Amino acid sequence: MKTTDFHRIRRFRVFGGFLDGTDIEFSDGLNCLIGPRGAGKSSILELIRFALDVMPGREGDLLRRRIDNIVRANLQGGRVELEIETKDGMIYTITRTLDGEPIVLDSDDKPISLRGSRLIPVDVYSQNQIENIAETPHYQLDLMDKFAEAELIGIGVSLEMLEGDVQGNTGQIIPLLQQQSRLAEQIKERPLIEERLRAFAKTGGADAAQINKSHSLKALRDRESQTAAAAAEAVKTQAQQIKKLKGGLSGELPALFGNDLLEGPNGELLANGLKKLRIVAEEADHFLEEAVGRLRTAYDGLKPLQESLSQAHAGQEIEFRKLIEKHKETQAQSVERTKLEKRRNELLAMERQLSEVKRQLLDLEKQRANLMTQLSDCRDERFTARMRVAQMLNDQLNPMISVEVRQFGQRENYRLFVERALANAGVKKQLVGSRVAMNVTPSELYELVRTKSSKEIGDRCQLNENQAAAVLAEMSKPENLYELETVGMDDTPSIQLNDGGSYKDSASLSTGQKCTAILPILLFESANPLLIDQPEDNLDNGFVFETVVKTIRKVCGSRQLIFVTHNPNIPVLGDASRVIVMQSNGQNASLRASGDVDGCKEHIVSLLEGGEEAFKKRMHRYDY
Repeated sequence: MKTTDFHRIRRFRVFGGFLDGTDIEFSDGLNCLIGPRGAGKSSILELIRFALDVMPGREGDLLRRRIDNIVRANLQGGRVELEIETKDGMIYTITRTLDGEPIVLDSDDKPISLRGSRLIPVDVYSQNQIENIAETPHYQLDLMDKFAEAELIGIGVSLEMLEGDVQGNTGQIIPLLQQQSRLAEQIKERPLIEERLRAFAKTGGADAAQINKSHSLKALRDRESQTAAAAAEAVKTQAQQIKKLKGGLSGELPALFGNDLLEGPNGELLANGLKKLRIVAEEADHFLEEAVGRLRTAYDGLKPLQESLSQAHAGQEIEFRKLIEKHKETQAQSVERTKLEKRRNELLAMERQLSEVKRQLLDLEKQRANLMTQLSDCRDERFTARMRVAQMLNDQLNPMISVEVRQFGQRENYRLFVERALANAGVKKQLVGSRVAMNVTPSELYELVRTKSSKEIGDRCQLNENQAAAVLAEMSKPENLYELETVGMDDTPSIQLNDGGSYKDSASLSTGQKCTAILPILLFESANPLLIDQPEDNLDNGFVFETVVKTIRKVCGSRQLIFVTHNPNIPVLGDASRVIVMQSNGQNASLRASGDVDGCKEHIVSLLEGGEEAFKKRMHRYDY
């Protein structure tokens, strides 16, 4: 098997749409797409991006929507096909239509499954995207992350799992906290009941001890009845819950595997899958039925206990009534005293329940503390990986370019969360949310809320007393407090250009300077194919020659480059190994010519130099 140091796109084909019939073979080094405007050059890059499923930025970004529109307008009902070769020498074909996911075929044209991974990583940058990167922190972060992609993907998976575990933990804690609050409020009644019962215990004269003991035994009988009844109800409830599960999977299968599917071209495959699922569903139903049967047996087994208790209680109750009837002075109090003892039993049961809730909360809080430690470590690991990337870039690009990363610098999600929490607090949520997010981190605010430090919240966040009180009140709500503890803040990069001896952030630079700051990072050595639409945009020819062309010549032996360009310096001085000349009749674009620089010299002169006459006049004017 042949192996190389980098991945490459070997062939691009389109069937249908504006580029119907286009068939382009790319070389390993520098490939330049040239042609008049509207000849489909940019569309080729975007269709390659579409086929490899590497859309930029975040869902909803304007750039992503623009690219999606370009793909739809050009591909229409057609299909794009790529032939790629990995650095391990494996060859695959990727084909995709507008309404489907990429289909990958091996060298024998047999479909294979990617299981959510990409065959080759590729870096694609649309026209003006370089300027967008300079202005947008999360684009810069995406750019930096490419240099540690495998490591950061792994960290990202771990973060996603941990964040899911924390959310699940929160989902268990919140209802228990609510239950704890309800139980704690209800058992406040017990001291008053105990006091009234103590008063009753002092009555009865010489027989008070006997009467008190009889009342205690009556209260115990009530607890015994409650326990037996509660146990039976618990068994019954669990049996009912399990019974509801029975037949669930079996009932869904007919709707999932319709007859039209089973009678289709892949019906045999689906039928085999359905057969296996039915066996599993039957086995599951059998186990569920067995569990229900055992619970029924247990439920029936409690009936003799309840009947025996009832008989025993009946005889004991008669003896109790005889005793009370002997003491006329306590007979009138007996009903009230019995009622109070029954209520005390209920409160005692609530106390036991409260104790169990507290135990569960303690376990969940310990679990949460462990998860939060892992989450913090994972976020630190991500930051460390990004710091290594920044250091690597600085080692190569200083003093012209400086790259920094600030941990948790992106506070937009945090600010929006605070605003949502303050929606009904009666304060200006945007103002308060901005000041909170600007002045304290989520973990700092979490501690201030936990310690009820309203004044410090006001002082540190520049809030008045009413605003600080509103923040404390709303953030103290369990659902907000636990979300606050985990609210995500991504790291923030800063790419700076040395301008006259001082570094300036890329977002504040002129358009040309923005490209000057970002382009050298894009041209870094990598195994990934690099596709850029007009890398010369907004750059003077001096920079194109001194930086862009020289970097191209340095990396094109170890990285495939595919550029759309209108600048002759790039294919000619960059010594392009393949020049692809596109043309259009207004209805369709097509390949006009393809070859090396010498083979496409006439097209380069005509399209990029303005024609032979213009080229000669410039040469004469410059006296070269």
